[in-house]
Amino acid sequence: MSRDSELEIAEDSQTGGIPLETLLQTIHDQFEHVAEIHVAHLPTLSEVSKLWITVHAGDADSLEEYLDVSSATHVTIDTGNNSTKRLPYTVVATFAGPGHVQSTEGTTVYMAENVLGAGARDLETGLARLQQKLSGTCPTCGVQAKRLSQHYNEERECAEAESSV
Repeated sequence: MSRDSELEIAEDSQTGGIPLETLLQTIHDQFEHVAEIHVAHLPTLSEVSKLWITVHAGDADSLEEYLDVSSATHVTIDTGNNSTKRLPYTVVATFAGPGHVQSTEGTTVYMAENVLGAGARDLETGLARLQQKLSGTCPTCGVQAKRLSQHYNEERECAEAESSV
């Protein structure tokens, strides 16, 4: 899909937003050469007030290009337990190289296979990791933690596994 084409993702009238999966797939499809998509967030959904989505793409127009990929101003995130969280978001494209540091405050939801020094990650896997982290679950060991940052401080293996992806 070309960025020049008219793209309109409608907001769901029942939820007041668009599913995060739909937004991420749309962002990925807008570029020919996506190296990474990273979502900055606070450790858990109860603390998040906004998602900051950065797409690293070879065909981005600048170092910081704000994108309007939808008329919807909010995304919806399935938090498990049959509940959904609605959050505002910002999408920025950049031609700067990929390489966000993984932490409790950010998750790489996509990494291309050809990025040197990084393991590839498809959107489905990345989205699952993001949802786990936002729900307070360690994606490495599956432990539910009140504070993931404290869990990572106490469990070096989990912290190392997180920083290596």
